[in-house]
Amino acid sequence: MSIGIKQIAEMANVSIGTVDRVLHKRGGVSKETELRVLKIIEENGYQKNTVASRLKLASVNKIKFAILLPESTTTSSYWELPKLGITNALQELKEFGVRGDYYQFSGSSSSSFRKKCNQIILKNYDAIITVPFYENECNMLLEVSQKRQLKVIFLDTEIPLKYPSNFIRQNSHKAGMVAGRLLHGLVGGQGKYFIVNTYNDLGIQFNNKQREDGFRAFFKSLGHNVVIKTVNHPLNEALQITEEMLSWFKGDNPKGIFVTNSRAHLIPEILSEYKVSNTSLLGFDLNDKNLKYLKNGKIDFLINQQPKYQGYAAIKNLFNSLTKQDNVQLDLDIPVEIFVKEHFL
Repeated sequence: MSIGIKQIAEMANVSIGTVDRVLHKRGGVSKETELRVLKIIEENGYQKNTVASRLKLASVNKIKFAILLPESTTTSSYWELPKLGITNALQELKEFGVRGDYYQFSGSSSSSFRKKCNQIILKNYDAIITVPFYENECNMLLEVSQKRQLKVIFLDTEIPLKYPSNFIRQNSHKAGMVAGRLLHGLVGGQGKYFIVNTYNDLGIQFNNKQREDGFRAFFKSLGHNVVIKTVNHPLNEALQITEEMLSWFKGDNPKGIFVTNSRAHLIPEILSEYKVSNTSLLGFDLNDKNLKYLKNGKIDFLINQQPKYQGYAAIKNLFNSLTKQDNVQLDLDIPVEIFVKEHFL
């Protein structure tokens, strides 16, 4: 059974301060005393009093997090979900001196993200929670954060970056393959398939592209030569239907629509307005608008990537990293959860 610093000091017949200097390699201890303390630790183990250390940390050095997330818009309230999880975790850790400051950027603008990062870097934060929408800007953020020993966790998406990075996210390629399997079960090999993505000023959002690639990979694995069309629309604008898209939707043959983000709720009213029949619809996330259409059967499947939990886990795991040097949970792969209307009957 491991012992604490007070017990080690008593067994070695030294002060608690001496043991602390040995543990943290701060010097000022004779070689003979150091070896005696280390031998006791080796034979008995050492269990850090994390509660005491956290309270001490709170009393002398507040832990400050910067949270940088995209703005919620009229077409998407997704980012309120991770924010809710973050707020809950901050409240639980309030007694330990933890606080967080929220920043927002326009999800369609890399310059907006870069501007907010520059503001955050100038302040004295212990860690940053954000999203990896922009490769160059994220590499710049990581370069500065490494020099300042500032921890960064990215939510929602994983992208290749130049520096070692921490991600709490769902495997987007795998989620796309699951989406393909689910829609194929309803539409079959003779139907048409449509993928709906969003894009910002640098192109299609990375996780949308990963999900599309996974979706197409599923059908390739079957050897089906199915028709798959892609529709891309601006992130901060409503989906506009073109004449070409209407020509795709014509006919009574089965159609599967895969929305690679949290905006599946935009589709049912469009299908109704243009009298598009025999469709199956799949999207992401359990926001209120999506749930409304899932419950009434106009969305067939929702894949949940647990955004609220992602935010919650980011705060809790960063706190453990800062106070216990426990970095194991700074990377998390969120399982693919599938919801149908029967979950809510």
